[in-house]
Amino acid sequence: MISVGINRLKSGMVLAKPVHSLHGVLLLDKGDELTEKNIWMLKSWGVSQIWLEGGHEEKKDLQPENKIKPSIREELREKFSGVLEDHVMAEIMRAAGEQLEKRLLKNEK
Repeated sequence: MISVGINRLKSGMVLAKPVHSLHGVLLLDKGDELTEKNIWMLKSWGVSQIWLEGGHEEKKDLQPENKIKPSIREELREKFSGVLEDHVMAEIMRAAGEQLEKRLLKNEK
């Protein structure tokens, strides 16, 4: 089982854990196979990371992302805490997180 950022998802990948929205709504269940439509839906709900069935070889490639994401997520949740019930604001928070992560990963290289 590996944790994968939303931008690395591809059709055919299989979920190792259920995926919930920021509000706790079940979006996809454990064992569901991802489709392009599912990936789009996850992005629109502001999901940034999911757990997939997979081997250890992929984990090495994703490690820098896993180190950065939680700190970005916590900082953004703090800043957006009063408006996350609005789906538009949740999407803005998700997009901001992606941009911050890209900048930080670029600076690590």
